[in-house]
Amino acid sequence: MAEVDLKTVAEMCRSTLLPRQAIERGFSSDTDRRVEYFKGEKLISTLLGVDEADRKEKKKKRRAYEAGSMEEANTVAASLLRGGYIHRAKRVSKGLLEMAEVQKWETNSYYVWDFEGKKGLSHFLTGLLIVGMLTVTAFPIWPHFLKVYLWYCSVTLLIFMVVFLTLRSILFLDLWILGYDFWIFPNLFDETLSVADSFKPAYSFDPGAPGQRYYRSAVVLALTAFAVYCYNQPTDFDTFVAAQKEFVSDLYEGKLITDTSQQAKDDIDKLKRPSFEELAQEDAREKAYEPPRQENIQTHLKTEEDEDDEAAQDMIDRMLNDDED
Repeated sequence: MAEVDLKTVAEMCRSTLLPRQAIERGFSSDTDRRVEYFKGEKLISTLLGVDEADRKEKKKKRRAYEAGSMEEANTVAASLLRGGYIHRAKRVSKGLLEMAEVQKWETNSYYVWDFEGKKGLSHFLTGLLIVGMLTVTAFPIWPHFLKVYLWYCSVTLLIFMVVFLTLRSILFLDLWILGYDFWIFPNLFDETLSVADSFKPAYSFDPGAPGQRYYRSAVVLALTAFAVYCYNQPTDFDTFVAAQKEFVSDLYEGKLITDTSQQAKDDIDKLKRPSFEELAQEDAREKAYEPPRQENIQTHLKTEEDEDDEAAQDMIDRMLNDDED
């Protein structure tokens, strides 16, 4: 067997093998990490070049390395293990691994990638994330026209989501009445999935659960009664459409907050500094307000005490006069 560049082989296998992710348990909860793993026989298939889909319809891709025999593929795989590109792990449960005590190559065992491959894309995405964070945190100093564009994009996305969810609910209700469960992007709001996985599958279409005939009949009767009620009412559809258009127009133009003047909206990015007149008025108000002096407070307290003494003395005099009488 000719000398093999293990790094080149590892890059080829890393990009060819479909990644399967799991949590590898460490010695403590702080050392748990998310890893990509594979089974040994998958690596052998990749080294032998038998993992390519449908060779009849697609020409064989040019590969950086291809083993000539099963023995050679096992030798290269064992070299990847000794070189630190992979390590052996044992499966504890679904989605949970832990490092095996004995590190040896076996085709029926699980292995975890220690080799991360090329870092160019990773560095680019990291830099893009940093630039994005700095851009978001610098929002107060954005130019006014960029804030307007962001507002338009946000409002457009909000309207699109409301319309999409409304149509999806109506479509689901119609097909549910017919006995089927149909959802477009059923995992759209699943927080445990990534952005790409949230759109998978694109739709789900399954027969409805048995025993829901009475519920479907009740919904049909309710919708029919509501339709008859709406039909017998005087129509204001044109007024409703005009009101909706006006609402959307006000939403895009930012006129929903009526207690904010246009000048205040235009000056929202400007640094507010008090003018000379405002400072002068504030100084005059401070000078006009004179807190009561300590002497006046004591005099007021003494006056109240004297009044209380006089009232007590008058009460005693009246009691003495009543006794004499």
